[in-house]
Amino acid sequence: MVNALRSQSPLALEQLMDRYGNSVYGLISRILSGFAREEDIEECVSDVFLEAWSRIERFDAEKGSLRTWVLLLSKYKALDVRRKLLRLTRMEELGGNASVGESLEETIISKEVSSEILRLINTLPETDRTIFYRRFFYYESVEQISIHLGLTSKAVENRLYRTRKIFKDKLIERRNEITYD
Repeated sequence: MVNALRSQSPLALEQLMDRYGNSVYGLISRILSGFAREEDIEECVSDVFLEAWSRIERFDAEKGSLRTWVLLLSKYKALDVRRKLLRLTRMEELGGNASVGESLEETIISKEVSSEILRLINTLPETDRTIFYRRFFYYESVEQISIHLGLTSKAVENRLYRTRKIFKDKLIERRNEITYD
């Protein structure tokens, strides 16, 4: 399917939508729940598939599956829509006087932190990595994760707590290294 997408085949796009449409819609609707109307969710889903089709050259099978790549596109697109909707809400609350947009420095720092977090995720044991992805990428509840993995909810919460602590410690350590360089 990837090769067909790279050749910009409309049939491949249709197959991609058939295969991952429900997963993409579910993820986006969870992220935008309480923020967006149904039309916004549907538009976001369409945007994800158009972006996947137009950016397929950036897909790298060595970094993950096509499904994971499409879901990551979905997550980031939905978070962008959510931020946009929040900004619009804030602007309306402030009478339209709020400034919009991040500085270049904030954007670069955000990307560096994201890269560091992805490196840290890849060092986690398989169970912890699965829990992390399910909770923070797929927005599943602790109960859903515990049922899927056959763990108690408390065990999932403890693993999430330890993982967040590891991330916090590593990021602080990294920040200190940058500060002293």
